[in-house]
Amino acid sequence: MSLRSNERIRRATASRGKAKAMQFGDEERRTRSYGAAVLLVCAAFLAFGCGEPADEGADDTSFDDRPIGTIQDVATLRDREDLNVLFILVDTLRADRLSSYGYERQTSPVLDYVAATGLRFARHRAQSSWTKTSMASLWSGFYPTRTGVLTHRDTVSPEATMPAEVFRENGFFTVGIWRNGWVAPNFGFRQGFDLYVSPRPRQAPSAMRMAPIAGRIDGTDIDAVFAATEFLRVNQDRRFFLYVHLMDVHQYISTEETAIFGTSLSDGYDNSIRWEDQQIGEILAMLYRLDLAEKTLVVVASDHGEAFGEHGLEGHARDVHAEVTMTPFLIGFPFRLEPGVVIEEPTQNVDVFPTIMDLVGLEGVPETDGRSLLPWLLGESIPDYPGQDFAHLDRTWGRTDKDPDPVLAVRQGDHRLIHDVNNPDRDLLYDVKSDRAETRNIASEATAVLNTLRSVAEAHLASPPAWDGGAPEIELDEMSLRQLRALGYSIE
Repeated sequence: MSLRSNERIRRATASRGKAKAMQFGDEERRTRSYGAAVLLVCAAFLAFGCGEPADEGADDTSFDDRPIGTIQDVATLRDREDLNVLFILVDTLRADRLSSYGYERQTSPVLDYVAATGLRFARHRAQSSWTKTSMASLWSGFYPTRTGVLTHRDTVSPEATMPAEVFRENGFFTVGIWRNGWVAPNFGFRQGFDLYVSPRPRQAPSAMRMAPIAGRIDGTDIDAVFAATEFLRVNQDRRFFLYVHLMDVHQYISTEETAIFGTSLSDGYDNSIRWEDQQIGEILAMLYRLDLAEKTLVVVASDHGEAFGEHGLEGHARDVHAEVTMTPFLIGFPFRLEPGVVIEEPTQNVDVFPTIMDLVGLEGVPETDGRSLLPWLLGESIPDYPGQDFAHLDRTWGRTDKDPDPVLAVRQGDHRLIHDVNNPDRDLLYDVKSDRAETRNIASEATAVLNTLRSVAEAHLASPPAWDGGAPEIELDEMSLRQLRALGYSIE
């Protein structure tokens, strides 16, 4: 995706801060007057009801009426019959831009509070840098090679057992709210949802908007947040699994109030995280207002990150380096852990739903590539946990006139290989224990490790598909292609 387009988007949308406040009139103001908190930078909360920062150094967490819990309480969650699951997917969110992951800027007070009172996975990776491939792996628990979802025509097999199907079979009301066309129903992502909707976009007044430009999709995450909070209000007495897929970081959207870090492309990205963090705060505020926080498991993850030239590229869906594959994974419990827990072992997105299923006490798909990470939290070992992870991208995913051009990243132990399948002489090797950002290629001085990981890569690429027939293909009509191009991708 072109970051030049993203900069134009940011400039166009940053000027719409006041317009967004007008977008919904009474409806949107209602969502922003819950009487609950949106959490602040320094004090990890915003004052109730007013949306204004608390005094520097304040530490008022009185909004959080969840009881204090222990690790032992985590183990008993599976015995509860009232536990809901809220799964928030923040598109294009790289972990190292969150304060709780060590970033020097205070971009994410809400997510930091979730981490500080819950569980944070410190070295977590997505399975691709392109949404559709990554999300197919996250939902199914299988690596991209095994899902077969590698190009713009591929769909998740109907033979796949998706998490929403398991939740629905166990009495949960399953609802998905999405704004990214790569997870649209025609690509197989609707499986198991009672409702799967893209909220109707409501635009700011035309006088406050620029003419349509490449990379702009209609609406903002205000639409998704409004839909999510209304769902919670209406369905508070039902047991639910709610998936909310947010897009404003992908779109570099911020408001006058959240554009506080500067005007460069990288600054604009941070500004959008600050804005998105505030939107997540609105959803969590509704949980507190409705007394749902004490019976809801909150999960936050991402499909991929974003590059700013660290390895010569911008945007995402072009390679599988750290900046586009290191993503956050946070879990907030129906109680507070004091302090929160950090898992330092490397983990990956295929582990997300096996872990959630284990926490809730549901039988997931037994033979996935992912594993439940719950034993680590409980101080136990995971005997069959692999010491390796994979990230995969076919760089011709949007071109029907080109042969596949895959790049596969393999991490095993402290080393990570980025294997250019068609041009192995371009392979890169990093020691990710000492060089997590992958700045120094050591391929020429660690040839034994290089050759070992190449063998691992080749064996992985030969893995059988997870389902008979692999990934079905569909033909996209011109309207669908235009909608997907509006995300800023080049599709031929």
